[in-house]
Amino acid sequence: MKNYIIKKISTISNDQLFEFYAKVNKNIGKSFITNLRWYYRIGYNSFEPIVIIVEDKIIGHAGLIPGEIENQSQKYSAIWFTDFFILPELRSKGYGQILAEEWMRICPNQITFCNDLSLKIFKKLNWKCNFSINRNIYPINTFKIAPVIKNFGLNTADNLIRYFLKKSLKEKKLVKPVKISELIIRNLANLEKEKKLNAAALTRDESWFRWRLIETPYKNDIFFFEEQGEFIIGHVFNQNKIKRLNILYTNSVNNKEGIFRAVIKWSLENKIDFIWYLTSKFTNSNKFFSIFFKKNLNFAFNTSSFDLSQALEKGLVNTQGIDSDIDYIKRNR
Repeated sequence: MKNYIIKKISTISNDQLFEFYAKVNKNIGKSFITNLRWYYRIGYNSFEPIVIIVEDKIIGHAGLIPGEIENQSQKYSAIWFTDFFILPELRSKGYGQILAEEWMRICPNQITFCNDLSLKIFKKLNWKCNFSINRNIYPINTFKIAPVIKNFGLNTADNLIRYFLKKSLKEKKLVKPVKISELIIRNLANLEKEKKLNAAALTRDESWFRWRLIETPYKNDIFFFEEQGEFIIGHVFNQNKIKRLNILYTNSVNNKEGIFRAVIKWSLENKIDFIWYLTSKFTNSNKFFSIFFKKNLNFAFNTSSFDLSQALEKGLVNTQGIDSDIDYIKRNR
């Protein structure tokens, strides 16, 4: 193994970073560099992503998003592990484990949603994992998103599905969404304060909501739906010629008759192909969504706190689609 050095990304030029990103992730465009400080919440505290360099060339990158976790009235600084890349030609040579170990020194409490390859590295480093979080998809245009049949272009069948869905929802009032405002941000933060959670939970205060929902480069694509005290915050975008609605945050009890049906009706009117949503097994899972496309997510964690570790073994009680980078993991839209 050749000599290497570790550097914070704030010491690396944008050109160097983009050259590296272009080699490891085809979905990352130059807009990612422009919005780098937002993606990694740089400036919130001293934590920031790092790179590993060999012979003056970036060969690996480990991103992070800083935040806090609360457990039994105690607050812990934490970092989400994101964007873990090693150049393809240098994988399986030990650089990934070196970079992960250096990253772990940044903060004593680390969490991540990760793929199976990354999970193998984390397990070698004695991370623990929990599979209590599910990604759910409610398809509207099944013929466009199902891998086996999406290439047939069955527009007639799609139109029929939309017709019958609209018919089943004809008595449902159409809810018109609004853009996120400072008033909504304050109300969200106050609702978080009122929650009494007897398990490990992510901290979301006014500053956090403002960063995630107003300062985001996607702010024009984020909508707030509300009906009879229930609300849903959704992110609408096109990806691979498929129009999707990611549900980022909701206070709904996830039953069939609430705000979800209103959002489905709006999605039909606005040519959404599917709705994406996270649930936890230890909360009331929304059966209306989970009976369709469902996948367990790898949630892995490592902490120096015994009490926090015990709590995280049960999962994060308040995880939603707004957390980590899972909503915008493919960035070139």
